[in-house]
Amino acid sequence: MDIKGAEAYLKKNGKKLLGGGKSGARVYDIGGEYVLKQIYRAELGNDELYEAYRREAQWYAAGGANLKCLPEVYDLRSTGNEISILMKHYRALPRQEINTDLPGRIMRSLACIHTAEIPLFLKRRQHTAQPLSEEQIRGSMEGWRGVLAEHPGAFESASLEHIAKEINRIILWHDSEETVLIHGDFHWDNLLMDEQGRIVICDWQGVGTGGASGDLSFFFGRLRGDGLQMNEREVVEAYGRETERLSGKRVTWEEMDGHIRAANVITSFTCWHQYLHGSSAERVQEIYGKMVTVHSPL
Repeated sequence: MDIKGAEAYLKKNGKKLLGGGKSGARVYDIGGEYVLKQIYRAELGNDELYEAYRREAQWYAAGGANLKCLPEVYDLRSTGNEISILMKHYRALPRQEINTDLPGRIMRSLACIHTAEIPLFLKRRQHTAQPLSEEQIRGSMEGWRGVLAEHPGAFESASLEHIAKEINRIILWHDSEETVLIHGDFHWDNLLMDEQGRIVICDWQGVGTGGASGDLSFFFGRLRGDGLQMNEREVVEAYGRETERLSGKRVTWEEMDGHIRAANVITSFTCWHQYLHGSSAERVQEIYGKMVTVHSPL
C-alpha cells in the first residue's frame, strides 16, 4: 500500500476519520490496517504549525534516529503545501491499565528517545533558553490576575508576585539541564501499542532538543489534567533505570524532580492562564495551586 492506493481506497469506500487530528491534520482509517495522515497548508492557516508538520515528515524520512518506538511508515509525501504520511494502524493504550506495568514500559520508550543520537537537522535548531522580557512577565501577570479575579477571595496573589520576580532565575537554572532528543508532545493520547505489546509513539511535530524533564513534566501534567493519578516518583525511578541501562548515565529522582517542578512553574506561569478563563475554582486550583506549591523550594 502507498499513498495513492490509500487515497483510492478512501474515494471508493468513504472517508472514516479517526480520533485525533486536533491540530488540523486529517487522520483516516484505511481498512483497519493503515492510517493516512494528511495536512494542507491552506486549511491550517498557520505557517508555523505547518512547518512543525514538515519537521515531523523530515524526521520520519530521516529514519527517526532508528528508534524502535516509531510507527512503521510505508509512504510519505511532503511539499510546500501538502503533507501525507501512510503508517501502520496501532491500537490506543487502555487508560484502565495505568496502574499496571504499562507506565514502566512507557518509560522504556521515553528513555530510548532521550538516549538516542540527535539528527543533524535537529542539532541545527538547538537554542538556549531566553529570559522573559519585562513585557512578557507583565503579560503573564495580567493574565493570571484576570483568572484569579474571576474567583474573588479564593486565591492569594502574593506567591504570583514572587514567581514573577524569580521566573528568569528559574528559566536559566532549568536550562542547565543536559540537552537530549525530545518528543515535545509526550502524553497518553500519543502512545500506541503494537501486537507484541510494544509502545509506539506517534505525532512527532514537536520533535527537537531540550531537557528530558520537559517530556516527563508534560506527561504528568496532562495525566493530572485528565484526572488520572500515578506515583510520579516510581515512574521517574523506572525512567532512570531504563536510561542507565541504555546509556550508563545515572538519573536520580531528586535531580529530575527539581527540573520537572521548574518546567511546571515556567509552563504554568507563561501559558496556563490563557486557557483558564471561565474555569471553575477547582480547576484553577489544580494549576495555580500546583504552580505556587512547587515553586517554593526551587
